[in-house]
Amino acid sequence: MPKAHHLFTATGWALNAAMLVSLFLTGVLVLAFGVCALAAVGLIHLPIPVEDLKDLKDIPLQLIFVAGAVACASGVFLLALLTLVLLMTARIVKSAETDPFVEDNARRLMQIGWLLLAIQVVGLTAGMIISLFPKPVSDHVQAGFDLSPVGILAVLLIFVLAQIFRRGAQMRAELEGTV
Repeated sequence: MPKAHHLFTATGWALNAAMLVSLFLTGVLVLAFGVCALAAVGLIHLPIPVEDLKDLKDIPLQLIFVAGAVACASGVFLLALLTLVLLMTARIVKSAETDPFVEDNARRLMQIGWLLLAIQVVGLTAGMIISLFPKPVSDHVQAGFDLSPVGILAVLLIFVLAQIFRRGAQMRAELEGTV
């Protein structure tokens, strides 16, 4: 068996494992979102020790739970986008065992580019929403992130790679047409 095939097999396994971890974490965050949302509207009571709230004593507990729900919701959305990126990547790796320069892979790469851009936008938006909460709350609740130059560069590179794959597929079709 050629080494390249081993690499594709190992990469496929790693991508599948990453998707499972992502789905598991999504489930955990969905549960956490549900708990925060129910606590925010007062349908459940969570006994939180007073010493854990010492610097949040002037903030209504419901507001803290709303911030937690926002953080969990953004995490669920980001993990869903990441899972789609992993799924598209796994499909590209699977097709690379035979012929990677096909129109489907160019389309998948474009979709990955848009998904990576959406991850940047959602992360930035979540961070901005959390920053609207009072300072003590926003200091304790982490959601989203700043705009990442590396992330934007990755998006641009994926779009360029998609065009290269599209051109490769066209060249392959032209070559097959001349034979």
